[in-house]
Amino acid sequence: MGSEPRQPLGKGRPAAGRVVPGRGRPRQGMGRAGCAPGRSTRAQGQCRRPQGPAEGLERGARAAPRLSRVPQAPARGGTAQGREVPRVRQQLHSGLGRSGIGRSPNSDPGRAIRAPVETPGLVFFGTMSPFTGGLPRARAVLGERFGHAAFRVHQIRVLGPLLAGRSVLAVLPTGAGKSLCYQLPALLADSLTLVVSPLISLMQDQVGTLRRRGVAAAYLNSLLTAAERRTILDAALGGRVRLLYCAPERLGSLVRNLGQSGTSVSLFAVDEAHCIVEWGNEFRPVYRQLGKYRYLLKHPPTLALTGSATPATRAEILRVLRLQQAEVVMTSFDRPNLAFAVERVADERTRFARIRRLIRDVPGHTIVYTPTRRLTELVTRALLRMGVRAAPYHAGLCAETRREVLIEFLRDRVPVVVATSAFGMGIDKADVRQVLHWGPPRTLEGYYQEAGRAGRDGGPAHCRILWRPADFAWTECAPETRSYVSRPVCRRRMLLAYFGEALRHCSGCDRCPGSPPGRQGNALPVGPVAG
Repeated sequence: MGSEPRQPLGKGRPAAGRVVPGRGRPRQGMGRAGCAPGRSTRAQGQCRRPQGPAEGLERGARAAPRLSRVPQAPARGGTAQGREVPRVRQQLHSGLGRSGIGRSPNSDPGRAIRAPVETPGLVFFGTMSPFTGGLPRARAVLGERFGHAAFRVHQIRVLGPLLAGRSVLAVLPTGAGKSLCYQLPALLADSLTLVVSPLISLMQDQVGTLRRRGVAAAYLNSLLTAAERRTILDAALGGRVRLLYCAPERLGSLVRNLGQSGTSVSLFAVDEAHCIVEWGNEFRPVYRQLGKYRYLLKHPPTLALTGSATPATRAEILRVLRLQQAEVVMTSFDRPNLAFAVERVADERTRFARIRRLIRDVPGHTIVYTPTRRLTELVTRALLRMGVRAAPYHAGLCAETRREVLIEFLRDRVPVVVATSAFGMGIDKADVRQVLHWGPPRTLEGYYQEAGRAGRDGGPAHCRILWRPADFAWTECAPETRSYVSRPVCRRRMLLAYFGEALRHCSGCDRCPGSPPGRQGNALPVGPVAG
């Protein structure tokens, strides 16, 4: 995982399963380059079932159709015609090669790249814009493909420099339409748009939505078989895919294949770019290699997107991606429709009773975040005994079960999900009315991301942490988190100050007088944190 390409681009052996002109016969199979050993969902063999609530969930629901009965490429020899991609493979991934989408050939893959331009103390590649039509064409496509009448102001601020061929780091809040900022330029580009995405569920949701809109999109991840990956790769190299989503662990082999085939990349997008900092050091070190892969792709215009980033996080993202002259677009981190509160509870029994009461008193959907998988299961079972329809969600469940829980939640069949931090990015449900935390979160950045699941429709929503001093004995929390839950100051002001933003007026928290009813009141007085 995260290994460097074995040979420079354009040299060495041809990509597995591909025919490169003048290189002879193709090799059988694609191999498993870039796949984390032992982490494949198919290879795990056993699937841990959730306790109770997910037993009756429907089977077979998928956001993006899986490939089936994919014909194998010829293993040896054959005529030139026999080595052509079979017609059935051209029709896979609904929409590939239809309606004029993805038909722009890469006849001149280097035409958007000039020679390096040298400036004092800086060397970079000057680029012509690979996007045709600019903002006027983008507005037309917005209505034709996405059904929106106009862009939001912050989307214009992102698309302006991006469509001009410049790289952008965009820090936009949850529900701000970040995905559109690379999905729409992909329809104006003259070649492939490559999107690095951290979660399989996020890829499936977005690819499924794009296909329903007639956009040629596909993804590469560990859930696909070798034959399915080979089919998608062939379509991408043949110009029949507009957007290709890729897990970071598969980026090395993909970049190698793109280079050997001479396929250019018009846009390199990094979704949830804060993962570079949060996961890049230990959990998924391949994130630290993204700048190298961007260099091997010949510095395409790059869009890094995140919903939360401190000044230090923003600087680290730019450094890792090697974006010396990127535009940085930011909006306010304030979510006025969210009411923030912190409650200090006496014991676990009191904490559970408060959560049950909050679920009962606040209509709508609720997400309860817990620090451990075991606690997720215990709280879910306790809620079920109390007659609350709830389901657990954590990384210990197999991908199929997690998918079923998510679909039931999105379809309003399960109003409460009890989850670890695994239930975060890509949860696109607009009417979540409250987010509760069983204990303090590890970081304020993570808390902002999780609390941001609430109120995406603009309606009022509640975000509440229920904590006790003993929590710090088994939860490793940042100093800022300890201050947030223990100090008797405005919650919103502290949260925004963490991201470097000043607050003029608090629209609702448990510490500020004048907050709307129901937004105040700790269960116990706030006191000093016990060691």
